[in-house]
Amino acid sequence: MNLMIIKRSSLPQSLLSHIPPKISQIWLQIVQTPTKTSTMTPAIKTTHIDRTAHEPRDNSLHELLITTITPITPAIRLFHLTPSQPSQPPISFLPGQWVDLYYPPFPSCQKPGGFTITSPPSHPHMELAVQQSPLNPPAAYLWQDPSTLLHTPVRIRIGGSFTYPPQILSRPSEQQPLLSSPRSSSTPPNFKKLVLVAGGVGINPLISILSHISTTRPQPEITLLYSLKDPNSKIQSGDTSQALFLDRIINLFSNQNDPLKGNIKLFLTTTGGPTNTNNISTNEIATKNLSIPFEKRRISLSDVSNAIGEHKDDVAVYICGVPSMTDQFVDGLTSPSPQGLGIDKSRVLCEKWW
Repeated sequence: MNLMIIKRSSLPQSLLSHIPPKISQIWLQIVQTPTKTSTMTPAIKTTHIDRTAHEPRDNSLHELLITTITPITPAIRLFHLTPSQPSQPPISFLPGQWVDLYYPPFPSCQKPGGFTITSPPSHPHMELAVQQSPLNPPAAYLWQDPSTLLHTPVRIRIGGSFTYPPQILSRPSEQQPLLSSPRSSSTPPNFKKLVLVAGGVGINPLISILSHISTTRPQPEITLLYSLKDPNSKIQSGDTSQALFLDRIINLFSNQNDPLKGNIKLFLTTTGGPTNTNNISTNEIATKNLSIPFEKRRISLSDVSNAIGEHKDDVAVYICGVPSMTDQFVDGLTSPSPQGLGIDKSRVLCEKWW
């Protein structure tokens, strides 16, 4: 509907005489009041490309086929990608990296989606975890009916600096380009303690790192702090099937032949549940081969500090989660004492996910 506002001064004199003085005064106040212009800046929805513009990227695009699609939670699918040609060499990447993913038709002007590689470099396929997101075109494409996606191509580019081992802590002889597969090593890493902190889907790059470490020797001592939602208390009761990668993590730490050295601690939250750290009970989840302690709250900075313990000078810390979590923890760990722990910034790596 179109509305037309007529100023009093533009009304014919014959009509002005019929407007009561009181109404005329109100009308004048309305038409003479200047319109306020909003100074609010509209929210800018940044894309994966915008957020990662500063990150290293491979120059090459690789075409892969979607060979399997597996739902592992109601909102997350795992995709196995394999080379489209049998003669195609394996794609090099480091544990913890992600891909720019382009979907058909090729070529196009579409902006790629960013998805984390959850498999280790030693696997014959590349595994991606994709969360359902109807407003994200690449994710929406990958959440079509699986029958329309199987054996169809996608194109990927490797990127990211949230990698294991941390390059800055590696000895010069052990340093590698960020876009190459990790070499096996008999030299101990230049740190004794590895602390991994995951908030929700922030576990994605860390499962690639853990899987890779399980194939290398020697290994650092590992503490994994993993925060995830448990709205129906199923995880607390021992049902880990819907907890993202938790069963895989348990297998890595409880493998009877060669388990990872270290421990896992879970932080479980329910919708509207408690978030403070006072007077919250601690319990354990008993699985077939491992008992995992959990607390019914979010991870705190003191939890990360306790996991580091006496290893401030020989630790590597990886933090992946929402910006509010990563920013708080990185600041608290690297700020000088007494405000923070005073850990060297080169020892604290973070990856933010929106």
